[in-house]
Amino acid sequence: MKRKTMITAIATAVMMTTVVPAAFAQTGTPTVAAPAAKSVDAQAAAGNALKAEAAKYGFKSDLSDLQLVSTTNTLGGTIVRYQQTVNGEELFTHQVAVTLDNAGQALLVTSDYVPNLTVETIKTKKLTENEAEAKALADLNVTGGASAMNSRKFGYVVENGKAVPAFKVVSHNGEAEVESFVHAENGKVLKKRDLHQNVNGTGKVFNPNPVRTQGSATGLTDNSNRDSTALTNQLKAVTLQGLDGSGYLRGSYVYIKSKANTFSSTNAFNFTRSSSSFEDVMAYYHIDTVQRYIQTLGFTNVNNRAITVNTNASTQDNSWYSPSTKDLTFGTGGVDDAEDAGIIAHEYGHSIQDNQVPGFGATEEGGAMGEGFGDFMGATYEDAVAPNTAFKALIGEWDATSYSSSNPPTLRRLDTTKKYPTNMDGEVHDDGEIWSHGEYDMAQAFGRDVATKIILQSHFSLTPNSGFANGVAAIKAADQALYGGSHLTQLNSIWAARGL
Repeated sequence: MKRKTMITAIATAVMMTTVVPAAFAQTGTPTVAAPAAKSVDAQAAAGNALKAEAAKYGFKSDLSDLQLVSTTNTLGGTIVRYQQTVNGEELFTHQVAVTLDNAGQALLVTSDYVPNLTVETIKTKKLTENEAEAKALADLNVTGGASAMNSRKFGYVVENGKAVPAFKVVSHNGEAEVESFVHAENGKVLKKRDLHQNVNGTGKVFNPNPVRTQGSATGLTDNSNRDSTALTNQLKAVTLQGLDGSGYLRGSYVYIKSKANTFSSTNAFNFTRSSSSFEDVMAYYHIDTVQRYIQTLGFTNVNNRAITVNTNASTQDNSWYSPSTKDLTFGTGGVDDAEDAGIIAHEYGHSIQDNQVPGFGATEEGGAMGEGFGDFMGATYEDAVAPNTAFKALIGEWDATSYSSSNPPTLRRLDTTKKYPTNMDGEVHDDGEIWSHGEYDMAQAFGRDVATKIILQSHFSLTPNSGFANGVAAIKAADQALYGGSHLTQLNSIWAARGL
């Protein structure tokens, strides 16, 4: 989500009820293995690496409760991902990822595995899927009953060192999307979280936003979405790549869905900001540009899809990515969020991480990493499009004119003095400033391209429960895989400055 100041009741409940198993503290610490020189089959190599680490992480010797999820080829090697299971069912959010270099040697094991679990059994009667959904909805005070959009799945969650039978229920209610874990026998909601942690033409956009391109916020006001000479002067003509020729803003990487239903028989989309179609063009152009940039770095399997984008779909001053629908939604409170490329790139960052590690951000630290990465994507994108030292380490300057008193206005900064764990306060946007600062410093030290390449590569090595320590270890492993560890000294310094 965009705003660090908007904490809903649901989000607050998440912070209070999310349980990180005590065993994770002993088993989740990442280790970096010294690469060897022998090339082998990826799955076999990953299995051997896990067996070699079995005593450390508590894996079963035959790995019988680790179910293969995926084998992903990347620029720096192969990521083999496993799901921990209990009685053949998923232990929700607990995965293991093995990072192999291009020679098939293990660089990193990232583990959410919980060993020696006691399994709670159902003594009387197991709830049905419909009953579990009803319990989840009642806990959220949602009326109207079941929805075809809601999903339910049986598995297990870790509670107080036990594997507890539960249903994962993802419910949708208007703009809310909540993942609830419901005890499969007594119906108690064990924990929950808000998931709102997707032919060439021409068009006009803010690139990246009018504050950056004018050089200041002077004279730039939202004024209820009206046009002004100052704002119109900041429009830039751009090429809209990859349109499908239908006349709508639909293409290789973006599918705009909006009330405006923007259409042009000539594929010319030239609007000013007073038109609802303007945000459609903004979202299409900037998301398409970010995805094409990612592919220039060599990543053709990172969110390579036509993401559905719902522009002006909420009256909130907020925007979000939905892991269940895989869509983006942008709000219209204050300055319309989709009028600022930094905000657009931030939200697309959430989609990127979910695409690389489905379910990422199951812990508070993971959520903070997600917000921090979104800010990194937004700030470095703005820097690349309109470099100006007055705006270094800032994001969303135009959007922020409706709520920020700083000069220049900003959603958040990527150069605060925050350090881990001293300045952690349990709010993902606040704590995300620790993570974004480290990633932004990487861009200043190595350049945007190298930093982004290392960070994207590192995501493949993470799991849903990964936190800051896992993230730093994965970044170092990614540098080893891509650049032979040539940036390790600087990486150690950068992350040590953040307390990591």
